[in-house]
Amino acid sequence: MDEYYWTKEDFAAVEKSTALSELLAVAMAVIARMPAPVSLVSGPISTGGSGNRDQNIKIFSETIRAVKESGATVFNQIPFEQKFGELAAASDLPYFQPILEEFFMPFFQSGKIAEIIFMKNWQTSTGARWEHEIAQKLGIKIRFLF
Repeated sequence: MDEYYWTKEDFAAVEKSTALSELLAVAMAVIARMPAPVSLVSGPISTGGSGNRDQNIKIFSETIRAVKESGATVFNQIPFEQKFGELAAASDLPYFQPILEEFFMPFFQSGKIAEIIFMKNWQTSTGARWEHEIAQKLGIKIRFLF
């Protein structure tokens, strides 16, 4: 198991997944192994930020690492990003909203995420703005990194 509670089997399941529901099942298995409270980092990946997805993922990963080093238990969603990108590329949607509605919404509704930590420039991200709104509706604690 790596430092973010992922197993080799989790990585393999993500690799062979073909639907958001399968990815959600992996996320729920990972978070079930994590001690509460669990935080999630939110910020630019596919929209906003540097304007470059690879650079945004690098910054996002560094932020997750820094938050974890501060003592928080952090759910690491980066292992899903490759598959999210593939699913988005296969759709004809200008923004792949199903990631938010079919993956993140039930994940947040599970009650397993106690806090969402918003990165600098989070407002430039379509997904992060959505996560901020949902956090408010669901009563998930919100924290900002600046």
